[in-house]
Amino acid sequence: MATTLPQATCDRCRAPLVEDSAYCYKCGERTRRARRMVRLAIRVELLFIALVVLLVIGFIAVFSVQR
Repeated sequence: MATTLPQATCDRCRAPLVEDSAYCYKCGERTRRARRMVRLAIRVELLFIALVVLLVIGFIAVFSVQR
């Protein structure tokens, strides 16, 4: 896995960023790292919802076969 350098400036306003910050203190833009984390969290939530739906469908199928 390749390591990347921390983002030094804001993509929107080019202000210098504090190390490991999630937002630009000047304009409020998310850093690239923060945007990646949000995308990852959304994917995990969608996967969880899909698994719950499949589990419910499975229970319904098993229940309907047993009737």
